[in-house]
Amino acid sequence: QPAYGQPAPQPAYGQPAPAPGQPGMAPAPATSTGGSAQPIDPSAGAAATAILTQLATGAIVAGAKPVGSPIVGNFQQGQSLQGQLQLQPGKCYTVVGVGLGLTQLDIMLQSVPPAPMVPAVTLAQSNTQGPNATLGGGGNCFKNPLPIGGPAKVVLRATGGSGIAVAQIFSK
Repeated sequence: QPAYGQPAPQPAYGQPAPAPGQPGMAPAPATSTGGSAQPIDPSAGAAATAILTQLATGAIVAGAKPVGSPIVGNFQQGQSLQGQLQLQPGKCYTVVGVGLGLTQLDIMLQSVPPAPMVPAVTLAQSNTQGPNATLGGGGNCFKNPLPIGGPAKVVLRATGGSGIAVAQIFSK
């Protein structure tokens, strides 16, 4: 319900008007660019997880262990999905990702800003091409340069294609 003297909200161009007696605007249609991917249960990404295990063997530093659960989502081109982690001082991090149906998967490790108005800083990003991505692979893991830990996030982005992607964080 608009405030007194304010115009009623108008539907977006090409969208149906709300039904009579219904306040508000019609929901925006789903788009295939930008926005958040739909998180799904890790068991739904079982096929990608098998591939991820093989890729991780050659990408991670010997002795690295998985951190938390895999990040799994159903992506449309341009969508992203985030997973949280706590960076520890002196630890070495690698993130391995696999996309089924994607033509390009990108992975970024970003700081979590302490205040809402402070932008996140990208600490590291994958530089691989194609549906499989590795951040910090081949013995070049990301090492927290600070003497203290802090919150961070892993961002998966489908920059090409659509489908399921799964990623796992490893640490040593």
